[in-house]
Amino acid sequence: MTTTFLISEAKVRSFTSLNNAVDSELIKNNIRTAQDYWLQNIIGTVLYQKLLSDVDSSSLTGNYQTLVDDYIQDYLLYATYYETLEDIYLRPRNNGLLRPNGGENSDPVERDLYDMKRQSIRNKMDYYGQRLTEYILEEDSLFPELQQDTKLYQQLPDYSNKYKNPFVMRGGYFLDMAREYGIRTYDRRYKQYPQ
Repeated sequence: MTTTFLISEAKVRSFTSLNNAVDSELIKNNIRTAQDYWLQNIIGTVLYQKLLSDVDSSSLTGNYQTLVDDYIQDYLLYATYYETLEDIYLRPRNNGLLRPNGGENSDPVERDLYDMKRQSIRNKMDYYGQRLTEYILEEDSLFPELQQDTKLYQQLPDYSNKYKNPFVMRGGYFLDMAREYGIRTYDRRYKQYPQ
């Protein structure tokens, strides 16, 4: 689990409605979750680890600095907020999930309001995720880590279905013909290894 953050707690507080009453550890844990779970899925493990290493060594510059400052932090802002909402509004207790109302009292959660707020944040997160994805696709030559081979336990960048080949071949004659004519094919379990 990483201890390096690509966005600060102060920035999350400044640009969201998370006020100073929200526990710092809660926000930090959700920054970590947003990075490990959401961001790594978009940019892949190799680039993700490069960025963390550069931040740790204070050597983040150039294209990587632009990527983090202009694209990743916007995405992480809403991914962190999205993850934090669940911990703020819903507290697991012995008698179920409750919403704190101040003091020691709690009310049952009004599911519609919670879902509406969380969906609003998810929409913003998806917008910035798409923006990040499009930037990486357009500028992939600036980030050689996107093209590096990965280990099976590492994540590849996921550019969503609209950037993948729409043809599905289950093997046999058509798959053999595609390979014969030089069309790169992939096993969906091991996308990083063209066949």
